[in-house]
Amino acid sequence: MENFKELISKEFSFDPNHNQLKILERLMSEVMLRENLSLNQLTNCLNHDMAQKKYLGRDKFFALKKLLINRRFPLTKANNALKESDIFFSKLKQPLDNNWQVKKTFIPEAVFVEKEVRKSFVVDNFKKAFPSAKTTVINSYGQHLKENKFTLAELKKPIVFIIKEKWDFLKPCPCTKSHLRCGYWILNLGFGCPYDCSYCFLQQYSNFPGLILPGNLDDFFDKFDSFAKKLKQPIRLGTGEFCDSLALDNITGYSKKLIPYFSKKNVLFELKTKSTSIESILKIPAPPNIIISWSLNPSKIAETEELGAATLGERLAAARKVQDSGYLCGFHFDPIIHTSGWETLYKETVKMLYESLEPPFAWISLGTLRGSRNLKTISEMRFPKGKIFYGELLLGEDKKLRYPEFLRKEVYAKMLRWIRKYDQKTPLYLCMESKSVWETIDKNLDSTSKIEKYLINR
Repeated sequence: MENFKELISKEFSFDPNHNQLKILERLMSEVMLRENLSLNQLTNCLNHDMAQKKYLGRDKFFALKKLLINRRFPLTKANNALKESDIFFSKLKQPLDNNWQVKKTFIPEAVFVEKEVRKSFVVDNFKKAFPSAKTTVINSYGQHLKENKFTLAELKKPIVFIIKEKWDFLKPCPCTKSHLRCGYWILNLGFGCPYDCSYCFLQQYSNFPGLILPGNLDDFFDKFDSFAKKLKQPIRLGTGEFCDSLALDNITGYSKKLIPYFSKKNVLFELKTKSTSIESILKIPAPPNIIISWSLNPSKIAETEELGAATLGERLAAARKVQDSGYLCGFHFDPIIHTSGWETLYKETVKMLYESLEPPFAWISLGTLRGSRNLKTISEMRFPKGKIFYGELLLGEDKKLRYPEFLRKEVYAKMLRWIRKYDQKTPLYLCMESKSVWETIDKNLDSTSKIEKYLINR
């Protein structure tokens, strides 16, 4: 910070205070990354622009700040939608030392088992798959965390906790204030993921390393049996909100129990993944109400932002096998990342999808990159070479970082056009969007009940 202050004083002939320095350092850093400029190149550009007018004293800071903001958010500026109050200025933090890197193949470093589930099928399956892995029985997961602190750099360590879930079985999918829910429900079958996506919201919520997996699946079924008695109509339900539904399915064996159970329920049950772990599913006859879904992003993005996950080609090949075996498939373009050349990247990905599989699908969801302010900071520390949070992300009504509405509407309109070129029947829906943005897809889908009906009665 001191060196940066000296640079500002030397290059622009004024002494910024602490807050001004924080703002300038943040803006200049992001502009340099966005435009691939060196510090010297950027200061030369700014000096040239500043020289057009004679600024004095504190006016120099405001002039410099305005120049940087306009360069940082050029599309929003051009659309007259830029408000300084919507910009998130945070202090730059150093990248983490020794940040744990995920491997393509998941091998647990340690397995901790709560004593109440030490005889569960999940524990048996892990012991069979990894006979040399160290397995330790603990009294409780919570007590273990109190006694063993971890750092953010250890977030993705391959540590497994097999627990007895007691409270958090079933919940509505969390939406956000002033946005339309799609009526989805979550069976909370685990927390954490063996993959490492730079945009994943779990990074900001995790207070433990590795993954949590419940060993008491029968309790989930008992809870759902009680819940199902209150249902007046079918619901959409899945397990892929706080974990990847299938990434470790070849080990856990969850699908062998989930699919037969939910095939007899009045639900559309979804398993959502970025994996190719479909061996167990292919051995189970396909019920009509079970949907196997994949999250998709262009190869260029998946390679840099979805570490450890299957490639785009591998996901589509796995989806084809699942579809050929009789299952309904779904797909999720979420998050769509507005980056240089995004139209070409996503248009080609849509083309690859329809060249690989036969429509119609159960559904396709669309959602643009979004996240809390804290998520941006954590992602910067864990992915110091990443640039996705340096897109035109501003604070939305829900105080999450989002692309401005005009940009989201443009993205959805183009995705809709590219998809409908191949497929007129698959229902498309938006994730965490307002009524005004939903109009891009369908002006009649202006309430949660209408969206639910549209997706369930497809």
